[in-house]
Amino acid sequence: MNNPRYKAGYVAVIGRPNVGKSTLINQILQQKLSIVSHKPQTTRHQILAIHSSENSQIVFIDTPGIHNQKGTALNKHLNQTAQSSSHGVDVVLFLVEAMKWTDEDLRAAKVMSQSDADKILVINKVDKIKQKESLIPFVEKIMQDFEFDAIHYISALKNKQIAPLLDAINNRLPVGPPIFDEEQVSDRSTRFFISELIREQLMERFHQELPYSVTVNIEAYEIKEGMHHIHAIIWVERKNQKMIIIGKQGEAIKQIGIKARKEIEQFIEARVHLKLWVKVKSSWTDDIRAIEALGYTDEFKD
Repeated sequence: MNNPRYKAGYVAVIGRPNVGKSTLINQILQQKLSIVSHKPQTTRHQILAIHSSENSQIVFIDTPGIHNQKGTALNKHLNQTAQSSSHGVDVVLFLVEAMKWTDEDLRAAKVMSQSDADKILVINKVDKIKQKESLIPFVEKIMQDFEFDAIHYISALKNKQIAPLLDAINNRLPVGPPIFDEEQVSDRSTRFFISELIREQLMERFHQELPYSVTVNIEAYEIKEGMHHIHAIIWVERKNQKMIIIGKQGEAIKQIGIKARKEIEQFIEARVHLKLWVKVKSSWTDDIRAIEALGYTDEFKD
């Protein structure tokens, strides 16, 4: 590294579910790393998203939204994953939806406030607000209880005012060499992203019929003569959920497979042969061993 002013550091992105964290990171990287849907708790894993430029490397930590739901081991895991992300980072982005403040925003703000890092308040979805002057008292009310080093108003979905936000982040990073290879965009494997792309299609199609008790595991992945052969298992908790996903004469799972295959081919830039199976693992969302076996490997704490 010949640039003595090169900067690199970690940035945690914190907020309640469905506030636009994954959309923002996907927009910055100009690549789909985190799946997005209108259903809260879409993001279940902590994902490192690496944005490298000529003068800096920003390692974003995309986390599950901090929520108030309790009861299952999975919910506990999601909150613990999100809460741990703000430790040991250089900057915290706290995302809030413009003109919307809930109990879950408050809980996320309390987690954010425990970090020693510089904090940037990011007001997202400002394109939806016609009377922009109404944002002033909204922000002032937030800042009565929480301190921030900067405030930025953006639309992650429409890529508005993202560049000034990146400048503000870069200004707060320490000088140092890249943390990861500059060609690398994430710490996650191709298998992980493929399973997430399949899960995204499930959440898009069954966002009303199915709760959060669906996950995807890649059972086999083999490349033959340029074709990527992928076998994936969709896990649910009950037999009736299995029947919903399969659909009448298998039509529903067929459509899921078609759409997921297109997304996967675009992601890996190769031809894909995708096979899907649906299996039942009773009450897996409330079983720590089952959760860990299905890929949620963060350590559980009391």
